[in-house]
Amino acid sequence: MDSNEAPPPAAGPSPDAQALLLTGVGNPNAPADATRETPESATTPAARYTIDARSGFYQRERHGHRGSGSHRDSRRPDAQHLSTHAISRAKRSRQHWAARLIALAAIIASVVLAILLIRSDFRGDALDAEAGILASEIHRVQNELEQTKQLLAAQEVERNTLMKQRIPGIATFAIEKIYDLNNQYVKKLSFSAAGPGDDKALVYYAVLKNTSAAAITPDATILLFDRKGLQTGAARLTREAASTPIEHEQLEPGATRTYSARIEPSRPDTPFYFLIEVR
Repeated sequence: MDSNEAPPPAAGPSPDAQALLLTGVGNPNAPADATRETPESATTPAARYTIDARSGFYQRERHGHRGSGSHRDSRRPDAQHLSTHAISRAKRSRQHWAARLIALAAIIASVVLAILLIRSDFRGDALDAEAGILASEIHRVQNELEQTKQLLAAQEVERNTLMKQRIPGIATFAIEKIYDLNNQYVKKLSFSAAGPGDDKALVYYAVLKNTSAAAITPDATILLFDRKGLQTGAARLTREAASTPIEHEQLEPGATRTYSARIEPSRPDTPFYFLIEVR
């Protein structure tokens, strides 16, 4: 070897070897306790050392252990306490807002109920006022109707009086009414409507009785008049109108005979008066 040639640098320990020396693994000069502390470091926060090959400095990395003695575990009870407190505050806040909403709903319901009661009372007062007005109006109309009826009755009496003065013996016409006439031998008279539907005919029923001592030959005629006194129909009591067959028309003393026949109308006006002429 040439003496001028520089000796090669001594080979230093490799980075892995240095790491082993630091941890005490594989180092015969390391104390025995160093090897026994390695398993113990697994349960405590350990610091791992690594060497940077370019800078030659050691870098320390800390890894927190999740054991019961770690700094992170020491803060967990406070976090749980804060979380429980926040949940309790949120629950109380929800209960508070729920109570406020219930109170607000109760106030709104009370206001609506009050408005409905006021409207009901107002409506009841309005209905009472309307009922009073209607009752007063009905009473007024009834009074006017009664006055009108009285006026019509007075006019009817006046018309009947004038009609009787004009046509002596005339009487007011009515259906299904029995008139006690006692006009000589005509004692009773009545009228009725007979026939199907609207095609009804006016029929008379007359009772004759001879109260004299001698026989008589009945000769009577029924006349009908309207409101104005115009004749609307007539019917004569003849032998054919007798209810039972008779041999002669004479009516013996004390004898009674009935007649019934249809009255032929001469005008379509409704009869309002009637008159019976006896000869």
